Amino acid sequence: MSDIRWTFQPATAAKDPNAARAVAVATPVHIDTHGSTVRSLVPNDVTPRFVEWVNSAEVRAGLNLPPLDLNELRLRELIARFDGRRNYLLGIFNKGLLIGFYTMDVDTTHKVGTITACHDASKAAGNRVYWSTIDAVLDHFFTYRDIDKIVARVLSDNRAMLFNFIDNSRFLYEARLLQECLAPDGQRRDILIFSAFRDGPRPPGQGMPS
Repeated sequence: MSDIRWTFQPATAAKDPNAARAVAVATPVHIDTHGSTVRSLVPNDVTPRFVEWVNSAEVRAGLNLPPLDLNELRLRELIARFDGRRNYLLGIFNKGLLIGFYTMDVDTTHKVGTITACHDASKAAGNRVYWSTIDAVLDHFFTYRDIDKIVARVLSDNRAMLFNFIDNSRFLYEARLLQECLAPDGQRRDILIFSAFRDGPRPPGQGMPS
């Protein structure tokens, strides 16, 4: 973790227990870690290539989405709706190139965030993007965003994403929800629940499903 540089220095949060609550007001995220930058996307980040990628079958399959039919204007409007408190859209950049993104939806009452992730498989740097950035993302939200638990909901047949949870010391496998969601093809899909916790020992959980 020594390669992480924060927007807000951790020492400040450590001295001031109210720092996380203060930053929980809409504030952009910016994290530099292991050669990548994770930051809040803004409408000006939209490019024709970004639009093409977001509309691709690859992205839609990983996120279980129907055809989006987004153009540059609609994508800019979508990005502008992320408020930086209850929901976040974070771009993952490597050498200035957008290679993926995280979303985080936050239940501020219960201090639980639900994270999703997507990366551009055509970019070589994307192959290890989660391993190199997820620790910094989790620590940022636990330290500065007043969140106690972060949950990842992964389609049971999304093998590329499940690979990131093998031997992952931050996420505990909690449950398999049978036929939890409806896919665009009309078939029902199971969802696997993985969770990361801010404080204390990880509660006992099940082994990684086969």
